[in-house]
Amino acid sequence: MICAISGAEASNPCVTPQGNVFEKRVLLSLLTTNGGLCPVTKAPLSEDDLIDIVPAPVSTVPAAPTSVSGQGFGGLLATMQTEWDALMVETFNLRTSLEETRRELSQALYQNDAAVRVIARLTMERDQARQMLASNGGGSAPSADAAAMDVEPESTDEQGIPQADLDVMVEKWGQLSAGRKGRAIPEDQATPSDVKSLKMGKSSNLHKASGKTGISCVSVCVADPDKIATGGVDKQVIIFSRSKGKMVATKTAGSKPVTSVAWLESSVITGSADGTVKIFSGDDFDESGSVDLGEAVVSISPQPTGEYIIASTSSSSVSVISTSGGLNVISTLKDPSSSTYTSSSIHPDGLIVGCGTSSGSIKIWDLKKSTLAGTIEAGTGPINCLSFAENGYYAVAGCEDGYAYVLDLRKMKSIGKVGGDDWGSIVGVEFDYGVKMLAVVGEDKGGIVEVKKWGDVIVEVKGHKKGMTGFGWGEKGRWAVTVGMDRAMKQWTI
Repeated sequence: MICAISGAEASNPCVTPQGNVFEKRVLLSLLTTNGGLCPVTKAPLSEDDLIDIVPAPVSTVPAAPTSVSGQGFGGLLATMQTEWDALMVETFNLRTSLEETRRELSQALYQNDAAVRVIARLTMERDQARQMLASNGGGSAPSADAAAMDVEPESTDEQGIPQADLDVMVEKWGQLSAGRKGRAIPEDQATPSDVKSLKMGKSSNLHKASGKTGISCVSVCVADPDKIATGGVDKQVIIFSRSKGKMVATKTAGSKPVTSVAWLESSVITGSADGTVKIFSGDDFDESGSVDLGEAVVSISPQPTGEYIIASTSSSSVSVISTSGGLNVISTLKDPSSSTYTSSSIHPDGLIVGCGTSSGSIKIWDLKKSTLAGTIEAGTGPINCLSFAENGYYAVAGCEDGYAYVLDLRKMKSIGKVGGDDWGSIVGVEFDYGVKMLAVVGEDKGGIVEVKKWGDVIVEVKGHKKGMTGFGWGEKGRWAVTVGMDRAMKQWTI
């Protein structure tokens, strides 16, 4: 029995559900560092999944070796065996990383070649169009329309959402806004007094342990609260099952770190720093659509109709993406100012999008008119995260200055702040469904406060070995999750 990791004969062989044979000791060591993934198939794998391979019985059974102490020749052999196992694991990780790097390099070269060809073709077509225009105009000076061919159109009419799609959004907006005030709150929805007993529970190490590591974002599924999606610096998105206590799917979201993850009903949507937006659907979360926005995606949000995705990019644009037949960009709204977008979120009624900027202001987009409706000043530094409350008139912006600023959309101004100098840059903000509490998480420290009592922290949220990067409320506010650059996803329960 040859181990698939070390290439040596296995003294204690085991087989995985996929049929691969490993030295059990070496495999268990690797599983603790790579996030519980099979080193060959990359499928989720735990110790319970392993099957020991028992040799056929023989007439004479050798006596079990006696345990050796940490001293003497026997101890030296045990130490050397441990070092050998670690060396084999490291060598396997290096080989895997090398193969992945080669694949990425090959893909990048093909993409570069394709881009060069497209640019050359477009340049040729542009030159031909100019020649035709000049010949038709009898050598006269280029018209205003011809001159406009080389610049980006600023007219919002050309950027607007197609009327058929807008009608779908407006119809949903009418339904949601009409029922917003009288919306039902579950009787067992957690209250501030309940959350005072919130304690850290299970902790799971997810994503790769080698190379660039850390969890960058998290989202809890509303349609199926058992499912949690995390995005990593390792370019992967992982779907975790609370009931099973393990990962149920691992997918590649792009060629750069995942910057945003969310749920569109029961499908996972992701945004990457390479500009890619993807959707993963079905029981196995297979990729069902992908689109390249050309700039780093800073945030994605599901549109309440369940048929569209709103994505913002670092180049200060908002893209409306249809999920019909894959992913297709149907409209791109470009901010004419020099602002750099750092975050975004969509209003629960679905026709207002807020975009946080590097200067500390929030740009409010009206999707119905495809125009900027206003600007709210919040904080003195970049806005890392933004969230709207379910009541429809509160929003909160988490800033790099260590504070989250609570905003009243009716007054278009800040009405309170949560945080402190020792909280670090704010990376996660979220109201609970009942809008009774607000969770604010900084890199170093976080807390939950009662709405309208912004200065009183009900319970502190901390415990990660490296900076926290996100927070998510669980079902009815009775549990929550935090993630951080230490690869840990920690569950908090009442």
